[in-house]
Amino acid sequence: MTTYSFAGCLQNSQRINWRLDEVLGDRDFDPRKRWLPQALSGADAVRCLDDDEKRKLTHVEMAAYAHLFGYVEEFIAPKIAELACDHRESDRTAFHALTSFAAEEVKHMTLFRLLRDRIDAKMGFGLQLVGDAEGTATYVLGKSPGAVLLLTACIEWFTQRHYRECFVEDATLDPFVRHVFKMHWLEESQHARMDHLETLRVFTASDDAERDRAVDDLIDLVAAVDGLLQMQAGFDVDNLSRYLGREFDQRAREEILASVLRAKRHTFLASGVTHPRFQELFLEVTTPAQQERVGAALGALLAGDAATV
Repeated sequence: MTTYSFAGCLQNSQRINWRLDEVLGDRDFDPRKRWLPQALSGADAVRCLDDDEKRKLTHVEMAAYAHLFGYVEEFIAPKIAELACDHRESDRTAFHALTSFAAEEVKHMTLFRLLRDRIDAKMGFGLQLVGDAEGTATYVLGKSPGAVLLLTACIEWFTQRHYRECFVEDATLDPFVRHVFKMHWLEESQHARMDHLETLRVFTASDDAERDRAVDDLIDLVAAVDGLLQMQAGFDVDNLSRYLGREFDQRAREEILASVLRAKRHTFLASGVTHPRFQELFLEVTTPAQQERVGAALGALLAGDAATV
């Protein structure tokens, strides 16, 4: 089993910590470039779009990608702040590390709001994006701590995978996009390790009934995430139509929608649950029967991706 420490995470966090003005400055997006890596985009699979239109679809997808990161951090930050209080008297290093984690997530929320403003300005209109982040956060935080931490671990680990396997490897990307997500990756690499530690702690302190409830809640949360992805995929098609200044017929719309949704499910679900570190954690805290239940729920959504957990 992989081991991490709060002391090591805190040391790394203090070393790499960055300010918003250092990341953003006067940089801006280059509309001549792709904005989302090929491996995370549905653009290349859409036959009814030409190359220029596919590039513009990656701009639309990037807006949603950035928005959804800020969206999920609305529940991650308060959950981590809450868990930090468990260590306030017993482990000051863990308390310091986790409060820094929560503060960095709030900073990331601001980063992605500012990024979306620049995207809207560059594209010339305000894009449609899933709303009610506060309501979603309330819903998620009402679930069991183990379920919330497993969902968070999935998100943190796919953040690592996306940068290492997609952003670094895609030389066609806008340099500004690569810069922003490198900075995000640097801080999230510590968050993934701390979430791992907290997930183990919470599950170790849970009885069998609490663990079973966490698995049930995780299945509910996965379904809720997929609902958000379906909604945003529809918005992406509408945003692309407005960006291109033309309406799609039903056949074209259905093709674009299917490709974008397939890419989002891979990006926000499959790439996380199949990450080796997430799988290691999930297998440690659940039973084979629980793993089978979660795998079945995922399999219904990820028919085109490996959904084993």
